[in-house]
Amino acid sequence: MEIRKSRRSLRVALVLGTAVAGTALVGWGGLAAWNAYTENAGNSVAAGTLLHNNYVTSNCASVIGVAPVGTGPGWCSAMMTITGADPVNNVLPATGVVKIDNTGTLQSTFSMSMPSAPSGSLCGDLTLKVTSLSTGAPGTPYAATALSTTMGATAVDNDAGTPSALWSPNGTAGTGTGATGNTFTFTVAAGTGFATNYADAGQSCTFSILFTQTAA
Repeated sequence: MEIRKSRRSLRVALVLGTAVAGTALVGWGGLAAWNAYTENAGNSVAAGTLLHNNYVTSNCASVIGVAPVGTGPGWCSAMMTITGADPVNNVLPATGVVKIDNTGTLQSTFSMSMPSAPSGSLCGDLTLKVTSLSTGAPGTPYAATALSTTMGATAVDNDAGTPSALWSPNGTAGTGTGATGNTFTFTVAAGTGFATNYADAGQSCTFSILFTQTAA
């Protein structure tokens, strides 16, 4: 009886050993699965350029990240310098012209503002009016306004057949027309107090205009 029991125990042990070995083979095979890879290399992204040209008497490229207000290296030329104005010599009104062109590779929008208040006691008796080639478009410049304070940003349109707030890219500097540009005329005129305010004699007024370009 003891011999039969031992043989049965041996058979059971052999069966269990075979089962464990089979499980081990299956598990090892799972860990050793083949892997295949593909790679798409060399991909790149390049940003477009945000750039515009402000043309008065010479080309002046935009300065990214710096508001060109006031004087200093790289600022665009003054559009007008008026001297000897009085109520009867017809020096006023006086005009100055600025051409703006989107010379970058990105579609853009533009706005015009006077972020710093005009300086000089004469300013309060003068007015500033701004017109463009696309007068009457959705984005219009300023009506005649006293030069006594800052002027908030106003959207300005290009001069395409149908003017739009979106300016096309790749314009030519100094053109100031079409879907990539526009021409703005600034007119300084005598206000109602200019002819009667004796304190204006010998005084002056200085102001700066800022054109801001934004990628659209």
